[in-house]
Amino acid sequence: MASVGFLSPPGGDQACVGGWLTEPAHTGPSARLVVVMHGVRRNAREYVESWRAWSQQAGRPVLAPLFDARHWPGARAYNLGRVLDPEGWPVPYRERGFTALRRLVVEAQVAAGLTDPTWDLFGHSAGAQFAHRFALLGEDATGARALGAGAPEAPVEDLGKGIPVLGRVVVAGAGWFTVPDPGIDWPYGTRHPELGVDELTLTRWTRRPITFLRGEHDRDRDEHLRVDPGADAQGRTRWERAAHMLAAGGRWDADCRWELVDVLGVGHHEHEMAPIVQARWSLSGDSTRSCQKGGGSPAAEVGDADVTSAGSAFAPGGVPTKPVMW
Repeated sequence: MASVGFLSPPGGDQACVGGWLTEPAHTGPSARLVVVMHGVRRNAREYVESWRAWSQQAGRPVLAPLFDARHWPGARAYNLGRVLDPEGWPVPYRERGFTALRRLVVEAQVAAGLTDPTWDLFGHSAGAQFAHRFALLGEDATGARALGAGAPEAPVEDLGKGIPVLGRVVVAGAGWFTVPDPGIDWPYGTRHPELGVDELTLTRWTRRPITFLRGEHDRDRDEHLRVDPGADAQGRTRWERAAHMLAAGGRWDADCRWELVDVLGVGHHEHEMAPIVQARWSLSGDSTRSCQKGGGSPAAEVGDADVTSAGSAFAPGGVPTKPVMW
């Protein structure tokens, strides 16, 4: 099994984060880093443990960042990437959660001796919220896009260690979403005068292949689920809200490249979701499909042993018609 060590925060200030990093016994410089984002319990060590055996088998280092509650309290600081302060003003670029992750990714790639700047991102629950918003606001190579008045004073590449490039993104069990709708206020939509999210930024986001996972049994309104008018407008449960997000993507962009995967027999548990992603990422190549025109996304159903396939669109209202292969 891969060894695990803690990677200290680069820079040592409160705007930085550290994380647990696996070291597979057999890997090479061309391996691609995998980043797994913890949920509301801030249990990064548990997350890296659920990926440790796969890391060894696949020969891929896995990083589990720790956004501790002391320096990154609440949903604004973690789930939303701390892009805005409580008064709605832009947070300096270097103090944002998305910047902190980019810096840590660079440090992890250097520590693991990797030459491939591309990295894959998996987020579960609160980490899934972080992940899908990172793909909107934090991913670009220069750090200058979609940051409005908070454009970077000193971009990540000033570290002199290369620019991390976001690869595949999997969003699992998110409690609620920022939908691609400039008619809805942030954080439930993308309307905010200080964020500078324009039509081009939204279309780049919806053209990025992102996989949204929802557990078949993740339909409870539990104590960790946000319950307010903005979230409930997306549905009453995580299951319904995931469908709402995919439908919103299709409404914004007929060529949306998002997909929805229903994981059979699973509730709101990262350790049950992780093997599905690991099995997918163990396959060679990147076969993420484009969404079908006008439908938001095809849906897939993944069971314990089998994946069934049939080419069909994602039905309006969030009900998948026939399953398609993921």
